[in-house]
Amino acid sequence: MKFKELKFINGICQLDYNYYVISFTFSKDKNSYSCTIFNRAKLPVDLPGIKTEVIKNNKWTKINFSKTGIETLIKKIQAFTGNKNPKHMNENEFYKDIF
Repeated sequence: MKFKELKFINGICQLDYNYYVISFTFSKDKNSYSCTIFNRAKLPVDLPGIKTEVIKNNKWTKINFSKTGIETLIKKIQAFTGNKNPKHMNENEFYKDIF
């Protein structure tokens, strides 16, 4: 999936990969995107080999991705889940980032 195929609503795009929901959020001040991966319990998770947060100054910080970084991340998620055609979620279905 290419970046131009993603459908952003109010700066957020969420893709449903059956067991996981991937959320991309546009950050205007950094001109980049952050990512959160939710499981079906609507809790953020880390998938093996896929990092969305790092520790900086003794606290967890979101990793910011460029458009090509998002495409690379999507390829890793597709390889992990085996799902190459995720469903774009509607705004009323969006998972909320609780952190």
